[in-house]
Amino acid sequence: GRNVNASPRRPGPRTDVDVPSALVDAAELLFGSASVDAVSLRAVAREAGVAPAALTHYFPDKAALVEAVLRRRADPIGQQVRERLAVLVDAEEDPTPRDLVEAVVLPFVAVLDDDPVAGLAWMKLFTALGLVEEPMWLRGVGRAPSIADLYANVLQRALPGVRGDELYRRVGIAMYSMLSALAGVDLAGYGHP
Repeated sequence: GRNVNASPRRPGPRTDVDVPSALVDAAELLFGSASVDAVSLRAVAREAGVAPAALTHYFPDKAALVEAVLRRRADPIGQQVRERLAVLVDAEEDPTPRDLVEAVVLPFVAVLDDDPVAGLAWMKLFTALGLVEEPMWLRGVGRAPSIADLYANVLQRALPGVRGDELYRRVGIAMYSMLSALAGVDLAGYGHP
């Protein structure tokens, strides 16, 4: 039966929830479980428990929502990676390949440790956008100082025999391979050897 004590929700804006955050949370999970193209804005609104009009009030189109999902985690992670790489660039001793890998990967691992389900959904979105070189992904990664340039600078010191185009080819392959491996983690096995 119907709960007589529950008052029906009145039409109009919700005041009981942070709507933009609820939309980004819902979109992150949906985009991580299916491709961005396969997820409708209506599905995101439904998952967040808001009217479709509320979604378009905060995010005028899917691109704006995807960018909000991407940037929420990418901006702080990017800052951490840049700081870690800058320390290696300025280090007196030449960094090891392990130092380089840890500088890039550990901020991403922290996201997975902190929030395995949503963090993994975000990682899948992040790597999918990187694979197709989505402009919003490139803007974030290329923000000054460029993570790729810092990485290449450290890689030159870690592997002094690698130069020029070969260096940048290795940078792209190595960075994307690390992130793809993280995005492919099996949640059931996460945290185990």
